[in-house]
Amino acid sequence: MRYRFIDEVITLETDAPARIEVRKTFAAGDDAFSGPLGPDRVPNSLLLELLAMTGGHLVFHCLDRGRLPLLVKVQECRFEGGARPAVPLHARASLNGLDHPSAATVVAETSGEVHADGALIAAARLLFVCVSVPDVNLAAFGALR
Repeated sequence: MRYRFIDEVITLETDAPARIEVRKTFAAGDDAFSGPLGPDRVPNSLLLELLAMTGGHLVFHCLDRGRLPLLVKVQECRFEGGARPAVPLHARASLNGLDHPSAATVVAETSGEVHADGALIAAARLLFVCVSVPDVNLAAFGALR
């Protein structure tokens, strides 16, 4: 199986306040729904991954697609409800701040939420370390916009 955690970028603003909104629909019948929650609920781990991908995508574009954001810490996370397969989810993230502890490292914090049918189902505050990858053109991977 191949996961793409963002189906569509709805809005992306890299000027302060930097923010992004994306849409994702998990397909019914996907093998991710064969676990203990059954076929009618998106696992919370996938909601957290959607939050991480949304925040990481925002950070990637705020850093001019020159550094790879890696999730290092879930500072806060709460799940308010469940999501069902085939229901469009809207994830939003905002950039809380960037820190440059060294020339080689950037640390970024985002806050994000996932909504289904207008209701909040998950929220998190995430911390990323953003690194350069030698000999790799990261800008080529930023095509989803």
